[in-house]
Amino acid sequence: MGNQGLLKILNECEYPAEFLVARLRGKKGTLFRNWEFLIDSSDAAASLQNSVFYAYLKKYGAPGIWRFLHNEHLWVYKRMNNTLRIQFAPYFASHESKTLVVYLRYLVNRKESTFDVPDLHNSLLHENIQDILTSGLEFSAMLQQLELYLCSKSDHFKGLYQQYEKKGMTGLEVYLRDCFFGYLLSHKQPSLLKTFLHYLADYHNCLTLAKTLRWQIDRKPALISGGTIPPESLQRAYSRKDLAPVLKFLHLKAPNEDAHSLQKLETSLLSFISLKLKRWSMQRTVVGEILLYLWEQYRYTRNISMVLNTIQVEDERVRENIVV
Repeated sequence: MGNQGLLKILNECEYPAEFLVARLRGKKGTLFRNWEFLIDSSDAAASLQNSVFYAYLKKYGAPGIWRFLHNEHLWVYKRMNNTLRIQFAPYFASHESKTLVVYLRYLVNRKESTFDVPDLHNSLLHENIQDILTSGLEFSAMLQQLELYLCSKSDHFKGLYQQYEKKGMTGLEVYLRDCFFGYLLSHKQPSLLKTFLHYLADYHNCLTLAKTLRWQIDRKPALISGGTIPPESLQRAYSRKDLAPVLKFLHLKAPNEDAHSLQKLETSLLSFISLKLKRWSMQRTVVGEILLYLWEQYRYTRNISMVLNTIQVEDERVRENIVV
């Protein structure tokens, strides 16, 4: 798909792909494998002081772990040659869509003193998008400017402002997510990355469907096109109020119907993607190894964030929600 105005324009890097892969193997080798020391610790952040994550936690507290991930993405992206940047643009863009949503939430709620300003410094969002977000315009005017810019790259983004006017921030978030997925899946890309995006769509669809059924929401769930699960299977699951057949399609078991079932489902879906990526990396292809490295940084970030935010939760429940 190329950059297409969604990601930062950086100076060209001439590193051969194999050189970058070798560096990433070395960095990945420094990650710990056993999560027990972190789960059992009375001070989880302090127990990470010999890891690459600690500097961010020490400076920014628990939210700093996500700054680490942004910085890691920037580090890798800077060292990719143009071919790799084009190939991995969908991966980075899918993550930056979340950054965009977080910043839009901040702009809507910035009058609340407790809402922290999201950090865009290490974001890979294109400079033009960042300029629009930080322009100081009233939210509606800013959103119209954002839609105008994004629509100059693709018609997939048409209607952002209209969605906000009709359905508020919640509707805008769902619509923006769908716009990004539709846009990313419409472009030609390496088969592994394309399949990865399909699995991300499955992840979102299963969670959205599960929340709709769990909370007995009357309206139909807003599902993303492009997953591996047939749309008719998702619709049947909604009609029958039964998620089990959909999860069976992914060879997953439906979690027990308890208060924590949604979190267990999320963990199972993310672990399913992890297993797929680990298998792909065994083929020793450049795309497969880089994709696994990027996913591992996300997986560790997500797990550490989960542990830090569940200090008061019993260890067994925390252990169950570690993505492996």
